[in-house]
Amino acid sequence: MPVLLLAQGDPQAKDLLRRAIEARYGASPPAIESLDIEMKGRTRARIGPVSAWIPLEIQARFRFPSAMRWDFIVRPVGVAVQRGVDAFDGAVYRRQRGGDPPDVIEDQNLVQSAQRRLWALAALFLTPLGEHFVRLSHTDDHGFEAANTLINDAVRLRLRPDCALEQVEVTCFNPDSGRDQRFSLRLSAEQGPVDGMMLPRKISAFWDDEPYFEAEPARVVSNPDIADSVFTLAEGASA
Repeated sequence: MPVLLLAQGDPQAKDLLRRAIEARYGASPPAIESLDIEMKGRTRARIGPVSAWIPLEIQARFRFPSAMRWDFIVRPVGVAVQRGVDAFDGAVYRRQRGGDPPDVIEDQNLVQSAQRRLWALAALFLTPLGEHFVRLSHTDDHGFEAANTLINDAVRLRLRPDCALEQVEVTCFNPDSGRDQRFSLRLSAEQGPVDGMMLPRKISAFWDDEPYFEAEPARVVSNPDIADSVFTLAEGASA
């Protein structure tokens, strides 16, 4: 069965996306309208005067084309567990840290950075890039750009010689350094099924070439019913 693409853009970019989807999912790729994925790994963090790897748990939820949420828990040894949420409901970016009430973030550097990084994560699953709200453009023989026309953000994708997705990259504001940097998500060459969906074994994130986090998919639910309150961080929304 051929991969059906509704995305806008040039034929070369569409062909690269089609090849990447087939390299991941074969001839029957999943139609993904919403997604709930949990990952476990580690992140770089400063503890006192030193930087170290500490355990990390992630839950990412998407309702395409533009609602996205990222929950994380870090568990430093000898330090209280730290929790955080970043959520975009398609219009408003909200952030919550610890047990504090969520804040509406209006700083455009932070808003655009969060949107771009969440869209980069969404691009890892490939099939959402084939939808009508995406514009594809060819960059070279092993790469293309995917722009989400509803939120006006684009990410760059690079494929391996066998057309499997190798990396997703975007330039955006790093809240920790206070400057624009290259944010990339690099995928392991190995992949395998997680709850019936073929995924890379490991995802590693970098700011420029500095490690940010690395994680392995642990659970995935395709096309769950996700309430609006999850993305608006309304009281009572599931964490």
